[in-house]
Amino acid sequence: MSAALVEAGVKESVATLTINRPSRANALDHEITDALLDAVRALKGDARVRCLVLTGAGSSFSAGGDVATIQAMRADPGLRAKVLSAHTDLFWELLRLPFPSIAAVNGAAVGAGCTVALLCDLVVMAEDASLSDPRVALGLLDGAGGLVLWPLLTSLSAAREHLLLGDRVSAPEAHRLGLANRVVSPDELLEQVTALAQRLAALPPDAVQRVRSLLNEHVERAAAALPRCAEAELACFDSDEHADRVQRLRLRLQTKSDAG
Repeated sequence: MSAALVEAGVKESVATLTINRPSRANALDHEITDALLDAVRALKGDARVRCLVLTGAGSSFSAGGDVATIQAMRADPGLRAKVLSAHTDLFWELLRLPFPSIAAVNGAAVGAGCTVALLCDLVVMAEDASLSDPRVALGLLDGAGGLVLWPLLTSLSAAREHLLLGDRVSAPEAHRLGLANRVVSPDELLEQVTALAQRLAALPPDAVQRVRSLLNEHVERAAAALPRCAEAELACFDSDEHADRVQRLRLRLQTKSDAG
């Protein structure tokens, strides 16, 4: 029997969701995105859960979209709209959870994977982990949350730099910018996150939910821009620049594979 694309478990009021396709760096293709969305929705109705931990299997948190998915989305506008809709739904489901969430960023969180991590209430990163959103270099952008979250968590100036240039943000730098709450040793990541999740789970749930709801009003107001972000991303897939950049990336990866 094949392994679940997203592994789920609940222990002592703490739910853990693990994105589970390490062979592809847990890339958020349409299958993984749908599986993660289903798993999050299932937890909403679980009365046992008072905190969620989200992490990735293997050495990556999530490498965002893979080349095959990006190419398929360019060729098929219907698939493009479906995948973006699922990512937008995931934005709202994570934002409006009835309990707090923690991203345990165990490795690279790239593109859509970075956005999913930043949607969690707290972000705890391993010292060797990183965040980045390099989609502009591929002629794309984040139509489902990153353009909303980065300016709120950092500053407009930092968001401009990192979302335009797409440079990798190390864990210490992510902490300095306000993208991460804590940075810990890789060996201690899950232990530290579990302890933090248990602290959150032990708090009075009604007060926690009300505080989260009120704090997230800032995100909800900024999220008024999401429909325009989605329109912009959908349009980018049709650009000649995007087609050229993806073809270059595909050839580069093919050359690397042949050489290996």
